[in-house]
Amino acid sequence: MKNEVFHLFLKEQKLYKILSRIAKYVSICFLIIYLYLLFSSSYTASPLIVVINYLAILTSFSGIITFKCFEIPTLILDVFTKGESAAFFQLGIEERQFVWRKAGREDILPPDPSTQFIVASLHLYDRYPWQRIAKIYSVGYLVVILTSIFYLTSVYLENGFQN
Repeated sequence: MKNEVFHLFLKEQKLYKILSRIAKYVSICFLIIYLYLLFSSSYTASPLIVVINYLAILTSFSGIITFKCFEIPTLILDVFTKGESAAFFQLGIEERQFVWRKAGREDILPPDPSTQFIVASLHLYDRYPWQRIAKIYSVGYLVVILTSIFYLTSVYLENGFQN
């Protein structure tokens, strides 16, 4: 059981790296399109430049949301809601310390930490529900991105990005 819990934590960290990498690649794609449009002939006055700018800014903002969502691992967040029955307490000492460091803490976790110590150290009672915020943001982000890509594609097919 404790090995399975730690593997779930590692899976969560892998998901964070994948999402960060995808956001970076999408931002780079928007940057390339933006630079192409910016330096192409007589295209700097087009509203499509503005659309690309907003998409790039929105994608960059996604990195902040992704970071806040994965800033503290779910294993530690469960300590706030589940107390002593959280899966975090089933991990070994080294695994707990590794998860503790992933939460941004460089200090040594006591061998037998209490829930009050973890909640107070990480200020979990003041934390916004970033995972719920990230889900809502993801839906909005996908709607905006897909609508914008549809718009950009239709304009490109209609006039080839020429004024």
